[in-house]
Amino acid sequence: MSSKEWINELQSFVNKPVYASDGRKIGIIYSVQSEKLVVTSGPITPDKYLIPQSPIKSFEKGVVHLADTSDYIDDNYKFE
Repeated sequence: MSSKEWINELQSFVNKPVYASDGRKIGIIYSVQSEKLVVTSGPITPDKYLIPQSPIKSFEKGVVHLADTSDYIDDNYKFE
């Protein structure tokens, strides 16, 4: 899938949940960038994640599932 097709496909998932492979909810998709998702978690001072396309296992029925564990996501994709 090309970058443009990927972005168009995932635009409908903005404000939808993202789950790690261990079942933990990572957050909500805030925006879709070229080959990356911006995911936020928390109401007041949200944690932010910049998640590349590679760990996305599936996206269907309004939910994105990742192939990585929540610990791996926290350690590698979290940014401020």
